[in-house]
Amino acid sequence: MVSYLEPDMEAEKHRTGSATLYIDYLTDRYELQPGYKRNKKELQKLDSLMSPLRNEEKQAHIENIRICGYASPEGSYEHNETLSSNRARYFMNYMLDTYRLHESLFDVSWVPEDWSTLARLIKQKQPAGYKEMLDAIRTIPTFDKRERKLKNILDGKPYAYLFENIYPLLRRIEVTVNYNVDKVTNEQAAELIYTRPQMLSLQEMYRVARYYRPGTEQYREIYEIAAHHFPDDAVANINAASAEILTGDLVSARNYLQRYENDARAWNNLGVLAFIEEDMEKAAEWFRKALGVEPHKARKNLRMAEEALKQKQNQ
Repeated sequence: MVSYLEPDMEAEKHRTGSATLYIDYLTDRYELQPGYKRNKKELQKLDSLMSPLRNEEKQAHIENIRICGYASPEGSYEHNETLSSNRARYFMNYMLDTYRLHESLFDVSWVPEDWSTLARLIKQKQPAGYKEMLDAIRTIPTFDKRERKLKNILDGKPYAYLFENIYPLLRRIEVTVNYNVDKVTNEQAAELIYTRPQMLSLQEMYRVARYYRPGTEQYREIYEIAAHHFPDDAVANINAASAEILTGDLVSARNYLQRYENDARAWNNLGVLAFIEEDMEKAAEWFRKALGVEPHKARKNLRMAEEALKQKQNQ
């Protein structure tokens, strides 16, 4: 008997969505041109974020939108601040016009030179001279002097690599949207689970699961969707493990449970896994631990495990 847990009721459905866009600009310009280079593809990320929030049913209500513009270190700090700040502001104007939003929703900021991300990417990719570059970033406090030092390492060859391969990854716009979502009916939830699952609470997702028989692929799919959209929620992961056990996928079930061996709510399911794997001693151990949490199920499961142990000993 596997465990199915009831999630806590969400008083309000607060959600956060984000997108990182690598916008191409004309040299030293900050006006957004949607058809320029890869911008059309990048702006599709923004549409994927915003479209579910602008649907006709008005189920989502935007609280605020944060835009942060980033520049790379070439050029002076003052010049990069002008670029990053203006690009962030112009991007806000693009969103205002495109999605018919009010300016009061927006919080706009910028990072003229993103040295922390640069250091992380240098450490990750390890180009020639990377140790000297990391040391310069760590020890030289003045940004413009850091830039000059990077240009002089190994006759500028590492800097040419940075300029071509890493600096484009620093120039970006990050958009974060905080919004609330209305409660929905069962019929609406059954549609949204496959189209906009981020709009649903765990309770609403589980109401959809009740349309299907436990052990079916559709039943398992709902619980997998729930665990995917609530990856750090113990209830979502433990329930997904139960659905996987019923369909016989023990590997997936264990993947869901392995983070929760110290969570009493997972002990009964861990016992069921051990039972199916025919480790009756381990199963009995888990079921005994679970007696104080789920006495009805754990007691029945323990009785079966102990009976299996007796049969094994009598063979």
